[in-house]
Amino acid sequence: MTVWWITLFSTYFLCLFARVNGKYKYVKGERVFRANAVFAGMACAVLIFVSGFRENIGDTGTYRQIFNKLPANLFSFLKHPTIKEDTGFYAIAAVIKQYISKDSQIILLCMAIITIGLIFITYYKNTDMIEMAVFLFITSGCYLVTMNGVRQYLASAILFFCFPMIHKKQWKFYIPIVLLCSTIHQSALIFLILYFIVDQPAWGNTTKWILFVGIFLFISYPVTGPILANILGETQYGSYKEALTSSGAGANIIRVLVMAVPVVLSYMGKEFLKGKEKYYNIIVNFSVINLIAILLATKFWIYARFNMYFSLYIVVLLVWCIKYLFDERNEKIVYLMCMACYTVYYFYEMYISLGYGANYHHFIQSIGIGL
Repeated sequence: MTVWWITLFSTYFLCLFARVNGKYKYVKGERVFRANAVFAGMACAVLIFVSGFRENIGDTGTYRQIFNKLPANLFSFLKHPTIKEDTGFYAIAAVIKQYISKDSQIILLCMAIITIGLIFITYYKNTDMIEMAVFLFITSGCYLVTMNGVRQYLASAILFFCFPMIHKKQWKFYIPIVLLCSTIHQSALIFLILYFIVDQPAWGNTTKWILFVGIFLFISYPVTGPILANILGETQYGSYKEALTSSGAGANIIRVLVMAVPVVLSYMGKEFLKGKEKYYNIIVNFSVINLIAILLATKFWIYARFNMYFSLYIVVLLVWCIKYLFDERNEKIVYLMCMACYTVYYFYEMYISLGYGANYHHFIQSIGIGL
């Protein structure tokens, strides 16, 4: 467990140094703040190494077994009997196995480099408080989930990195990327619909409709659940069909409250936030969708799968709320309160709710130390 806390605070202080030593520069004619790239890069490297050299978290063992069974040939993997869907992910794995290494630890490291790298770069470009963004990314549970739902978070990271394309109306690039991500995890196809929704005015009619549909699904689930289950049963995720028609073991209500805070703050301060950031509408609407997904997951855990796609946007929204909704004195107070509350939540999630631990035998051996 010590590894988690060392990771949390080392990355926080590295990113804090990055912000303190950052400066404003012009990017495509726009004056933007950029944290120091060296310190930020060091923090990103810590996150990647801790993730890449893990052993026993969630589905880690399953992915390593799959990698070991894959043929070490880029083309013959298509004939492999266990590969019928999500061939994009397995194609990446086959390339890694053929050209980089046959050690199954490498697939974890490569996925960490891509997934965490893309997420970190997106936070770096879209938040001035990179240290708070990374702190929230870890303490909200997103970082841990990248090590569990590897395929889905890989697709999520790619789409998160590409979300500015929605605002720029670059559908000729964005839609093919969504289709490619769907070969990594088929559920990414939902972004074909969301492309036309999320860049509408925040807290306007579109946001209200998102909330209405979400609340309707929550209330009417005894009726709509079996319908959705039948639809799901015709896809590759048919094994989740039973989960949609039975309750229990859902998301914790505390997690709902954590996800609700940025959304509520952004609603209360919508007049102050409006126009401050060019991606404001997208971030707010994705955050509202995230809240709906985790609310539905309180009774039906399968919806937590969609939470993987949208929880990354909550981090950006909360950082913006801290920056724009409070004066300088109150901003510092809210900043510290946010750190304290999320630290407590992180402790609760790691020790009490999940009880996660990790074996870092590979990492310890590679750097020649013992713990």
